[in-house]
Amino acid sequence: MFERIFSSIGIGSAKVNTVLYQGKIERGKEVHGEVHVFGGKVEQTISEIYIHVDTEFHRFDDEMTEFRDVTEPVLEIKITEPVVVKPYEEQIIPFSFTLPFYTPITFRDQKIHIQTELNINYFNHPIEAYAFDVVDPFVENILSYLTKRGFSHSIKSGLCRHKLPSDTNPTHCLQTFRLYNKQGIQIEFVGNESDIDLYIHEKNQVRHYPLKRDTNFEDQISVLTVA
Repeated sequence: MFERIFSSIGIGSAKVNTVLYQGKIERGKEVHGEVHVFGGKVEQTISEIYIHVDTEFHRFDDEMTEFRDVTEPVLEIKITEPVVVKPYEEQIIPFSFTLPFYTPITFRDQKIHIQTELNINYFNHPIEAYAFDVVDPFVENILSYLTKRGFSHSIKSGLCRHKLPSDTNPTHCLQTFRLYNKQGIQIEFVGNESDIDLYIHEKNQVRHYPLKRDTNFEDQISVLTVA
């Protein structure tokens, strides 16, 4: 009896371990993994299992503190219906989801975490989150092109800041890249979007270069001119 009471509040209850098949996750691609559920001392019914993809950012753009003050799920996936786990039993539940383009890429201090949550007897049991790498070859090609031509990142380049949700990005996270060169030219773009709008600031003028993900990158970038 006492073990059942302890189990309902998370003492001696089921434990979980989440495994991703890929070491690095590419935006816009399907992610595959498994949730391993290990039974506790008594039989339990897990009503729901959720996976969160979380990121952190400052609430205000002018903050220079070391710590982020907002943690927000970029994506939340329910991966199972109710599951009965017997004492000390291991159950393996496969899952898959597509990582949206509005997920920030991991860059500098901008981290992405995955967290699994169990709902046991209507009590929520969050599991410790761990970091994983999110990549995007399209954005990486843009950054590589610019850095090879003498551009350097500003202090906050690539770090997320707060924004209002939109149709294309329902989160509050805006990942903006800002680079500059010795001639005072600044280039900026929002990184967590499917297509990229590049803006070049030079001598009080702004030039706009749209870059499409489904068009040959070399053909598009060849028209980019910087003094």
